[in-house]
Amino acid sequence: MSGIKEKAIGPQLRALRKKRGLTLEAVSSDTGMDKGYISRLERNLKAPSVATLLKLSDAFGVSIGEILGEETGIDTIQVSRRAERGAARIDDNGASFEPMNPGGLRVNAFLLEPAAEFSDRGTDAEHGGSELVVCLQGSIEIRFVDRAVVLDIGDSIQFPGHHPHRLRRLGTEKAVAILIITRDED
Repeated sequence: MSGIKEKAIGPQLRALRKKRGLTLEAVSSDTGMDKGYISRLERNLKAPSVATLLKLSDAFGVSIGEILGEETGIDTIQVSRRAERGAARIDDNGASFEPMNPGGLRVNAFLLEPAAEFSDRGTDAEHGGSELVVCLQGSIEIRFVDRAVVLDIGDSIQFPGHHPHRLRRLGTEKAVAILIITRDED
């Protein structure tokens, strides 16, 4: 067999390269391989030989097993234990946000307790990436420019973060949600 064809390793190669902040040119320089070939490997258009895998594992500083998805790199899993992160809370006009995964890579999660009223800052939240809100307790209203959506326990909503939006709890009962914000890929 001239190449490894059993597994689609392209996404793993691209993720390793991006995580290390390397360009195709830099990997090409480190490995002596053509950058077009490396690009084709990342898009699963070519299957690497064992020699290619050895060069790539050296360039990325990982085992071949990690490239093949047979091992999990120690830096690819992030566990955040509540006892270790403390009770850091961000208070914002009556709402509180507790980061659940400080230093999140591409995903940031918060335990959210919305305020009774919309923020009085006069601006709606807008950001890159996507947002997912899952209502765990009470009722929550999410207001967009042209509509409002009410979430009750167990309901969720996902939307592009660039849509201007505001959140508040409905009623007098405490409301709690998980807020997940993903960042756009570079």
